This record gives sequence, structure tokens and C-alpha cells, in this order.
Amino acid sequence: MTSHPPLRLDPRPNDAHKGLFGRVFLVGGSRGMTGSIAMSSLAALRVGAGLVTAAVPDRCLETVAAYHPCLMTRPMSDDEAGRFSLEAAEELVSFIASATAIAAGPGMTVDPGSLRIVERLLGLKSIPRVLDADALNALAELGWPAFKAKETESPRISDDGPLVVTPHPGEFERLSGVSSRDRNGQIEAAQQMADFHGVVVVLKGGPTVVTAPQQKIWTNETGNPGMATAGSGDVLTGVIGSLLGQGLSPWDAARLGVWVHGLAGDLASVHRSQPGLVAADILEALPEAIARAAAA
Repeated sequence: MTSHPPLRLDPRPNDAHKGLFGRVFLVGGSRGMTGSIAMSSLAALRVGAGLVTAAVPDRCLETVAAYHPCLMTRPMSDDEAGRFSLEAAEELVSFIASATAIAAGPGMTVDPGSLRIVERLLGLKSIPRVLDADALNALAELGWPAFKAKETESPRISDDGPLVVTPHPGEFERLSGVSSRDRNGQIEAAQQMADFHGVVVVLKGGPTVVTAPQQKIWTNETGNPGMATAGSGDVLTGVIGSLLGQGLSPWDAARLGVWVHGLAGDLASVHRSQPGLVAADILEALPEAIARAAAA
């Protein structure tokens, strides 16, 4: 645990109020997968977001709301299976204008309603966004990752605005076509994707690598194999979304978020062991991890 954070958080002013620290919307969940969006939302609070709202299918609302009393929730139109309906995307756009960041994907499924939500989120280029999990699978369905320019074309950067994508190797294989067994090939493709789309790519793994346009690359030094557990990535989504909402750039939010998330996993493993680690343990260790980032 001797790693140093990639940047230091500024101390909070004495006259601080919650409006200074961002309004973050988390979009996701479905029947049977409410834990992912609940943990992601609470993670955003645990690293300092002032206001956090979980936008979830109506049938999932009570379950997510019961997870923690500090979470605000917003019901969205859903189908009988507890998944976002096609109408949900228009509802979302109508009320997120006040957001300082949006994170989407945990527990969302890849259905027509979710695809439409991701389409709308791609169009909200003035709001920082994090896309993870099923939002990434939706990107693959939508054809977004066609990032390799033809040999006769000059390299270009498309205008996707402030956006962070956080694939694990399997999700990145679906996005890029590069095998999850080819780590070096995936890192190279992540850099190409970052340059082409003008976004930050968090390629999760051991270790996690963050790439950004203009050949920026950063390798994390925190974390451990015990973090390879269901829900760990959902916690990371909330952490990065929170830091974006607090005003950090996508590059800084991604690097610091990955570092803090990994340190939380290291702290939790001391008490829980690596084999016994679950995502909720990482979540509970976030306050100490973010405190170390502020004190470094």
C-alpha cells in the first residue's frame, strides 16, 4: 500500500455545501440486478458527491431505495420484466439537465429500452459521462467502436465529448474485436479508441490501464486479485462518476478513481482476505481510501 495517488484532492472549504460537490445521476438496474446500481450509487456518495440519484426501472425502485437512506431515486418507465422501456430514454433526458455527471450501465441489460438510453447519452456531449457494463455492450450493438480509420485516411478524433468508458477484457473484446487473451493488443487498441473517439478508456485488469487522447497512458499500482468479484466494477463506475461530478477532468477522474478503488480493495482485503472479498467490502473501504488521496 505504498503507492501514491496520481493527483491530490483539494481540501474542502469551511463554508462548503452539498451543491459544491456535484449532482450525479446513476442509470441502470433491472429486476434481479438491483444490487449493482445500488452499490454504484452509494460509491458515488462515499467518495464525495454532494447529491446522487439512481434512475432505475419503476419495478426496481423500492429495492434500490431500501439499500441506503442517503440515496435518492427516480423511477423510470419499464416493461413487465423490470427492464427500461423505450419511453425511459425520453424521461431521462427531460430531467438530467442539472447533472454534473452521469454514469450508466450497471445491471441495465441490453434491451431496446437500454439501447435507446445509451443512444441519448451519447448525444449529451456537454455532460461528463461514464459508461460501463451493459452500456458498453449497448455501444457494441450500436456500432460505436468502429475506431480504426482506413489506411487512406488521416487519423481523426470524433466529437464524443467528455466520456469515460470502463470495459473489462471481455467487454473490450466485444467493443474492439481484440481477444481478451491478448493484453498487449487490447492496450494498443484502447489507445487507438481513445485517440479516435476523444475519450478516456479504463481497461480493467491486473493491472488496470487508463488511456486518453494524444498517447496518454497510465498504469495503476493499487488493487489485488481478490477484487475479481461480482460488483467490483460497478463500485468503480460510481467512484469515477462521482469525481467527474465534482469537477475533475475525465483523465484525472479516471486515474484517481481507479487508484482509490484499488486502494479500497487493498484495505478491505486486510480484514476480509482476498478470497473472501466482495464488492460491498470495497465500497465500505472507500472513505478511508479517498481520505488517503486527500492527505497524500
